[in-house]
Amino acid sequence: MFSDKLLSLLQTFSKYDLNRFRKFLLSPYFNEQEDVTRLFNVVNQALRKPDINPDELEKTTVWKNLYPRQKLDDAHLRRLASDLTQLALRFLVEEARTADPLTEALYLQKALEKPELKKHLAGAERQLQKLLEEPSSQSASYYLTRFQMQRTIYDRASKVVATTDFLEKLTPADEALDHLYVIQKLKFYISWLTYKGFRSVREELPLMPGFWEYLQTDRFKSIPLVAVYQHIMLCLTEPDNEVHFHHLLAVLAEKSGLLAKGDLREGYQIAQNYCAFKINQGRTEYYPEVFRIYQNMIARDLLLEQSQLSESVFKNIITTGLRVGEFAWVEQFIEESAPYLPYNIRENARTFNLANLYSYQGKFNKVIELLRDVEYSDVTYTVSTKLILIRTYYETQEFLALDSLLDSFRIFLRRNQFISKTAKKECT
Repeated sequence: MFSDKLLSLLQTFSKYDLNRFRKFLLSPYFNEQEDVTRLFNVVNQALRKPDINPDELEKTTVWKNLYPRQKLDDAHLRRLASDLTQLALRFLVEEARTADPLTEALYLQKALEKPELKKHLAGAERQLQKLLEEPSSQSASYYLTRFQMQRTIYDRASKVVATTDFLEKLTPADEALDHLYVIQKLKFYISWLTYKGFRSVREELPLMPGFWEYLQTDRFKSIPLVAVYQHIMLCLTEPDNEVHFHHLLAVLAEKSGLLAKGDLREGYQIAQNYCAFKINQGRTEYYPEVFRIYQNMIARDLLLEQSQLSESVFKNIITTGLRVGEFAWVEQFIEESAPYLPYNIRENARTFNLANLYSYQGKFNKVIELLRDVEYSDVTYTVSTKLILIRTYYETQEFLALDSLLDSFRIFLRRNQFISKTAKKECT
């Protein structure tokens, strides 16, 4: 292919992104090179096909599409590809900026800092303050934006310290800095505690002397994330005290309307990890707790990230629902949520999980109908599918089919190099 750097970048664009990028390229403000736009059109046409033909993106083919009557100029094609790559990166920056109203409002605040634009600046700062007061926005990045806004106001005031309202500009900036530091420090500390739960760690994460005492002052009582993070830390540091887990769920429910989705999702994920820890200790009564957490996340639209559902989350929800016997709920969830899975694994994941559901329900004919002729490229799906079929053939007394499957399964396990010896032993 003629430019791996350019193509690997554009292959991450959705069809919507490609359409937006084309409009971006057609704007003379961003791009005045007609040949760069033509190069994008050639690449765009190739990328939109279900199966990309590498031959269409070879440099000789691309050049011929651009300049049919000219001899290949490798340096010129490389320059066009480089320019198009830089414009694609600029496009991503513009998209990220416009997708975040707070960031855009901050840029506007800085741009209007001219003596002759005082009225415009005042209006922009009122709008920025209004955005900061919206519910469901108080993430760590919210406190960074708030500090940046207040620091800009303070910097403007600091040029004339003797003004009567100087302290009115300094105090909010100082408070915003404290809030930002505490929130981010707690976030880092929780990450460190989580890592410590998986690995042996000698290093301590340093904290300023008196940090925990300062955290208890009135300065931080109104910040939802501080309350959430404190309960998360208690769950991680005192896992045997189950009261902390229930308090965490309560504070997540109470503060949900004030938290950004990412922070709320993170809080529920840590609650899930706590349940997993208890289940691994043999406390199966925590399965219903996990199921309720998933239901809360679904109700608050916390599962999707970038409009997609993770395959592992999809499977974990179904496994939990099956464990607690919520079969009708699981079937509805599969049908409603499968369309949000990544396209390349969507049908396999849907088929396997439906078969797993029917296996739990004892609908063995449906299991065989779904899985008998299915071949998975993924080893995990292959092994899990064969295990379900083995159980199904045993339950239905299909012993000839069972013997045949067991023989082929043994050969599969023996020959497969990607399955660990421990996993092979568990299967046999």
